[in-house]
Amino acid sequence: MKTVEIKGIKIGEGIPKICIPLTGKTKEELIKEAETVKNMKPDLVEWRADCYEEGENSENSLEMLKTIRGIFDTIPLLFTFRTDKEGGDRPITCADYVNLLENAAKTGFVDLIDVEAFFDTAKTKKLIESLKKCGVFVVASNHHFDRTPSIEEMVNRLETMDSIGAHILKLAVMPRSEEDLMSLLTATVMMKKRTDKPVITMSMGKAGVLSRLCGETAGSAVTFAAGVKASAPGQIPADRIRRTLALLHESFT
Repeated sequence: MKTVEIKGIKIGEGIPKICIPLTGKTKEELIKEAETVKNMKPDLVEWRADCYEEGENSENSLEMLKTIRGIFDTIPLLFTFRTDKEGGDRPITCADYVNLLENAAKTGFVDLIDVEAFFDTAKTKKLIESLKKCGVFVVASNHHFDRTPSIEEMVNRLETMDSIGAHILKLAVMPRSEEDLMSLLTATVMMKKRTDKPVITMSMGKAGVLSRLCGETAGSAVTFAAGVKASAPGQIPADRIRRTLALLHESFT
């Protein structure tokens, strides 16, 4: 597998990397949260700009982004605006979504940008090409907070993300049963054999916790952990997940 290396962090190699999201609503909350998360020593940090009370305002978001970059100067930063259609905090028009992501890429403050692969399928590939020209890595994503698609559909969606040029492929689903969890893990293993790009998958909620821990076996390269608070159901506190991942890694070496 080809790794994606950012600031010395190799995504797709060894122990799954720990990413902690920032979800503060105000500037003051975000700065306080960022300082706390920095002390947790994550491999990656994600700023969920949709949680910010002015997140859809490109100018204000980019000013906040500059502040966050200053705090996490040596830690890879993932910029995400999760739309309401995929579980985010607020709606956004397609034009504003594209504008926000392109402007964030142009600042040079972010290392990776999340692009919802199916937000507007007619424009997604062009948007990814535009972001890549700015020198950022693209994480194509798709989220299902109400169900777990079939194994075939999950693999197809990940293959679509691969085909449109993303560097990293991400899929999150909600399990309704133990079988749903196993379907997600099966799709992850299958996709590991079909692409040379890092894949990130997770089954959310309590029923899917195992998927956040077994990435080194199943093939998920990053796990999202709770910092000050969780950004999605089932996230485990960062210190606990780090200990568990290290323990599992020992059994593989």
